[in-house]
Amino acid sequence: MSEFIPNSEIYSQPPSGDPPSSEPADPREPVRVMLIGTATGMELVIAHLHSIGFAEPRAWSKPQLDPTTGQPIRILTKWIRR
Repeated sequence: MSEFIPNSEIYSQPPSGDPPSSEPADPREPVRVMLIGTATGMELVIAHLHSIGFAEPRAWSKPQLDPTTGQPIRILTKWIRR
């Protein structure tokens, strides 16, 4: 079963560089979490997720408009171990 890497930093960038050929491939993979809704609603969910230790508020993207629906969205990338 996969597990989330502890939220001790912002997980918004993929691992840097290619691993040397003598080392195994990176055992992590990105999982993206999206919030779609009003700015107030998204802020409440982000605050709740922060209060339970899921993610730092600054780890979420800035609000953007979903090109399909026109609604505001925010995205978080979490890295999990396989």
